[in-house]
Amino acid sequence: MKFNELSKRLSSFRAQLLAFIVGMLLLTIGTLYIFNLRTQKLLTQQMNDYVQATGQGIQIALHALAESEDLFDMVDPHTGRPFPVNSDSNSDAILRKILIIDSATNVVDNSTDRDDVKTPVDEDITGLPPLTFDELGMKDIDQNGERNSKIEISFDTERTKRRVIIVVSMKRMDRVITKSSRDRSIVIGLLGLLMVALLFAFSRRFTRPVTDLSQAAQRVTSGDLGFDVPIGGPQEISRLARTFNEMIAGLRRNRDLEEQLQRAERSAVVGRLATGIAHEIRNPLNFINLSIDYLREKFAPQADDSRNEYTRILTTIKDELARLNRLVSDFLSYGRPAKLKLREADARTLIEEVQTLVAAQAEQQNVKINIRQNGEGNTLLEADPELLKTCFSNLMINAVQAMPEGGTLNVTMSPNSSVVEVEFADNGPGIESDALEQIFEPYYSTKETGIGLGLPLTKKIIEEHGGEISVRSEPNSGATFKVVLPRLPRKPQ
Repeated sequence: MKFNELSKRLSSFRAQLLAFIVGMLLLTIGTLYIFNLRTQKLLTQQMNDYVQATGQGIQIALHALAESEDLFDMVDPHTGRPFPVNSDSNSDAILRKILIIDSATNVVDNSTDRDDVKTPVDEDITGLPPLTFDELGMKDIDQNGERNSKIEISFDTERTKRRVIIVVSMKRMDRVITKSSRDRSIVIGLLGLLMVALLFAFSRRFTRPVTDLSQAAQRVTSGDLGFDVPIGGPQEISRLARTFNEMIAGLRRNRDLEEQLQRAERSAVVGRLATGIAHEIRNPLNFINLSIDYLREKFAPQADDSRNEYTRILTTIKDELARLNRLVSDFLSYGRPAKLKLREADARTLIEEVQTLVAAQAEQQNVKINIRQNGEGNTLLEADPELLKTCFSNLMINAVQAMPEGGTLNVTMSPNSSVVEVEFADNGPGIESDALEQIFEPYYSTKETGIGLGLPLTKKIIEEHGGEISVRSEPNSGATFKVVLPRLPRKPQ
């Protein structure tokens, strides 16, 4: 439990922001620390070179005083070369000049430069600052663009007092300091760019979920509820995304409830309308139907041709009356709750009876109906045979009417241990995608003479049996209606 709480705290925006700041500080401190160590190493190396060079210069001066030798002619006894003293400002030598001065006359007594001997000491040399390393900043640069310092030592000899001045070039030290300053500026600049890039990526990581939520809110405002916001990011953003998804789910539930309520209200209206139609239309229809039978028997012409034409006209009128009666029946069936009269029924037998009913119309339109079965099992189930017959009749009549120029209707039954599947597949013009989404909605019809209750009534009856009905179709590729019925009645989904 404590681990979960700790992980939640670490995944929060505050914790991640703090971790980002601490990480950037550690990166900056670590980089500058490594750079300073490198700079310190270079400075230390240069200081060691300066100490060695100045110590060597002092040894040269002491040797010249002790042996009364000229500095400009002295050589290193170990290497046989002149001592590393170079007055050229373009040279990297640390020692620029060594002077031995007679303090009384303030003239050069001895020097590494032959031209300096027995001449007054240049004021530029006497005015040089002493060599110190407490301040490494560049200052006291002479007119040649080079900074020099001096080391001055006094000695008492047998004849008089002497001063030794060693002129030290700070060129190498200044070069190291300049390079270190330049490298430090580059490192700081790169760290700044890296920090800006990381800050951009870090801020984008946190602002992108907020942007997604803003776009999702706009989609919800436009009425689109068929999506979920991806959950990610810090804990606060993830919690907000979950809450947003719950809100969308609640809106979807409310919309579904509203649609169900509207369907229920429509069903109630249709029920009341059907009841009125049943009382106001059915009785006159029955009277007209009986009157037609009376006219056909009493007033039929004697001539065969006239009698046949007379019978055909009256039959057409009775067919139209039967169609009106079916419309009334559809209203009544859809508007009231279904009352199933369950008993054992054979799906194959019901389909064959329906085939007999539509055979005349199918033959007239040159439609061939094939009934076949996959497997050896029986097609028995507990159902209301009359209602199922109505469903199969609606599906078969629709398929035949969809092929006015002829075609084939394949009715395939696939029984198994728990369900019986029946497919009605025609090779007609198919169903458009827009119509496919609304085909089971009440009052939606693609036929000019339909009122859009046949398929909704079929769906309702099948679902009352605990079954399912679905359709798949593409334009110019026919349509296939699949009915799945349980062998034993169960609660509808």
